[in-house]
Amino acid sequence: MVESDSESIFIDSSVLISCGRRENPRFQALAREAHQRETVFRISPQVYAEVTEDPALAEYTADDAAVEKALQEGWMKVTESPSYSNPDVSKIMDQARRFIGSASDRSEDIVEKTDTEIVGLALELLLEGIANRVTVVTNDIPLGEAAETLIPQYGFDDEQVVWLTGGELADELDEDFVPEFD
Repeated sequence: MVESDSESIFIDSSVLISCGRRENPRFQALAREAHQRETVFRISPQVYAEVTEDPALAEYTADDAAVEKALQEGWMKVTESPSYSNPDVSKIMDQARRFIGSASDRSEDIVEKTDTEIVGLALELLLEGIANRVTVVTNDIPLGEAAETLIPQYGFDDEQVVWLTGGELADELDEDFVPEFD
């Protein structure tokens, strides 16, 4: 499987957590989607830490290590941390923190670094020409709106930045999905 140079797809922890364990049909649907798109889904270092190290998420990661298996199988990879030395990346991460805080009626101080990191990484890939389109897959509405609103302010058009919920990426990831039986 070769990662496309044209599109990079970031998966947020909200989607991974909703997928549950490796044997869960939702997690299998996520893997199937990566294979069908012939791409590698990216997760940020913060997302990786959140879903593999947080004791509160032990029920999602304990016995089957779903994310670890996905990394080994090659359809998911952990990106490098964003380059904080790039002023545009640092700036958009600060903007994302303010945007998400305002949209969710929370103090900027408690906005998760995970969310701002995804927006920063998405911009960085576009700025460096690694991708000409980024897709942020998250069930977190303020994060999705931040990506779609802020990144185009750096010279990219709306077609280059896409936000999808898990259910929009794959039907099986929708909260209300009911499988059809013949």
